[in-house]
Amino acid sequence: MALVNSTSYDFLDIIEPVTTYTDGYLLSLNLGTPPQVFQVYLDTGSDLTWVPCGSSSYQCMECGSSVKPTPTFLPSESSSNTRDLCGSRFCVDVHSSDNRFDPCAAAGCAIPAFTGGLCPRPCPPFSYTYGGGGLVLGSLSRDSVTLHGSIHGSGGAGAGPLPVAFPGFAFGCVGSSIREPLGIAGFGRGALSLPSQLGFLGKGFSHCFLGFRFARNPNFTSPLVMGDLALSSASTAAGFVFTPMLTSATYPNFYYVGLDGVGLGDDGSGGSAAMAAPPSLSSIDAQGNGGVLVDTGTTYTHLPDPFYASVLASLISAAPYERSRELEARTGFDLCFKVPCARAPCADDELPPITLHLTGGARLALPKLSSYYPVTAIRDSVVVKCLLFQRMEDDAGDAGGPAAVLGSFQMQNVEVVYDLAAGRVGFHPMDCTLHA
Repeated sequence: MALVNSTSYDFLDIIEPVTTYTDGYLLSLNLGTPPQVFQVYLDTGSDLTWVPCGSSSYQCMECGSSVKPTPTFLPSESSSNTRDLCGSRFCVDVHSSDNRFDPCAAAGCAIPAFTGGLCPRPCPPFSYTYGGGGLVLGSLSRDSVTLHGSIHGSGGAGAGPLPVAFPGFAFGCVGSSIREPLGIAGFGRGALSLPSQLGFLGKGFSHCFLGFRFARNPNFTSPLVMGDLALSSASTAAGFVFTPMLTSATYPNFYYVGLDGVGLGDDGSGGSAAMAAPPSLSSIDAQGNGGVLVDTGTTYTHLPDPFYASVLASLISAAPYERSRELEARTGFDLCFKVPCARAPCADDELPPITLHLTGGARLALPKLSSYYPVTAIRDSVVVKCLLFQRMEDDAGDAGGPAAVLGSFQMQNVEVVYDLAAGRVGFHPMDCTLHA
């Protein structure tokens, strides 16, 4: 199909296939001219998009021996590649600088050059950090990124999918990292993020993640949608619940929602009596602390103590099964149960459904497999299922920021819409294979 330029049309939706990986979800990026293809994590908890880069092999420290060699982007093989300049807003952003002259000063420019916006030097190398000790080291590049679009010209009929080129996309050319074996597509709210650079933060986007049983199976994908199409589907489909998108003056690039409580069991209408969450989960204070971060780059949902401890205690009381202390010790999960099962897939059990009571009255009833997951094969007609929630680390709360995190595992088989035009997040539990 012919390649079209993104600037040629008034109306554009992007529809990209997303695949399930062992600990997250992957998007294909086509970078450069001709395109070089990379699988990268879809991460709503960060802004920078980056890929392994350079003529030498990519170095990933603390990534384990099971990580396969990673293909690297070769700037010299792309006719449209350039280094970003030190005076660009993206360079200032990736260096997290409050002073827009800092990068050009570090690049060695004289005062008249950088104060006048005339410094021709490239953006200095940067380091970019992630939660859990992750870090990448690289330089900022500009190149064309090609995605799949559904396009309407002014007064014309829809066409798609077509490959659509976005020239001048800023991304990290990363040569080494700590604990980051693959590249990342940043979907946060900052200037560097992929939807921001492509012009979709005034509208929104959506995803419907397949279950983790499809991990490493490239034959099954589900759609990531950016643009009006994502919002229109949410407004017309039955079953969506919406909650306000909270904002933080200190951390404005994150997507936050409020959590009023967690319910166990089901009263038949998708709701349940809730254990009240502390106020820090339902609102964000003046210092920017609190709320629940919606983060596809974190695998499991994290809740803070003592609220998390009370949820565990209630689950232990409600579940009619013996705990597996052995699997808890082996897996690191806090709660595992021995569930009777004679034959796979062991979907029928009496583990209590979990419902998130979101601010504004929305109730998100999580699919069972988004809460509990079989971690063993069937043995003696028993399978062990573990709760895939985790405790929010104490040091995370001490450092400020979000009080809890909604992870990607709890978003599987839930259509999630980030409605930035209306300032809300929508959730629709469903079988995402229907969109596969």
